[in-house]
Amino acid sequence: MHEPAVHRDWVEDDFGVTALGSSYHNDWSRYTNDPIEHALTYLGPTGDPAFPVLLIEDLQRLVSSPLSDEELGRLWGVLGGALGGSPTFAGVERVWFHRLLAAVTRLAVARGAREAQWVELPACTPEPPGTVAAEHQRLMPEVLAMTGLLDRARAGESGPALATRQAIERCVTLVCPELGFRFLLHALGRFGCGLTAPEYTRLEELSSAFGHGPFVVDAHRCLLG
Repeated sequence: MHEPAVHRDWVEDDFGVTALGSSYHNDWSRYTNDPIEHALTYLGPTGDPAFPVLLIEDLQRLVSSPLSDEELGRLWGVLGGALGGSPTFAGVERVWFHRLLAAVTRLAVARGAREAQWVELPACTPEPPGTVAAEHQRLMPEVLAMTGLLDRARAGESGPALATRQAIERCVTLVCPELGFRFLLHALGRFGCGLTAPEYTRLEELSSAFGHGPFVVDAHRCLLG
């Protein structure tokens, strides 16, 4: 999410791939025939194209990244509920993201989006200084430090939590710290990692620095000890 001024009204709550992934509740398959149909139903056929464009940006960054299918699967996996039910794509996660990207792109165009909004997606790099991407890169060490919270995973899940932490750290360093931060928030909930008040406050401060609205972190307030 490299244009916070443009998308301010759409980032009050979770957005992009993290919002979509967490929408696959246990009973999603009762109402749609496949994961793509669910995604299109979730987004809706009409309305402001800003939300689909934010999803397109996330998906483009993920599919063009050096992350492996296993790492993409780890990231996607933390977005579903602890009881399961979210679709899985063992070994073909990048294929899934490509299919989803194509479907969402068609929807965004039908809703009036311009392809120029994502054809020349700005890279998440520290240069030139003063850009949103440079600010994201400046925050990278702090996001990486917060991934240590995943070491508090509930009993019996330390292995999956460690593998997920490694995937998130790779996302933060190789894709985008802001996108990795959103995956981290979901992973903390997925693995039941309790937070102290100062830790929660720091998450809020990082979220605000990324240009998020107040409810991106507030949705995880239940983790406060």
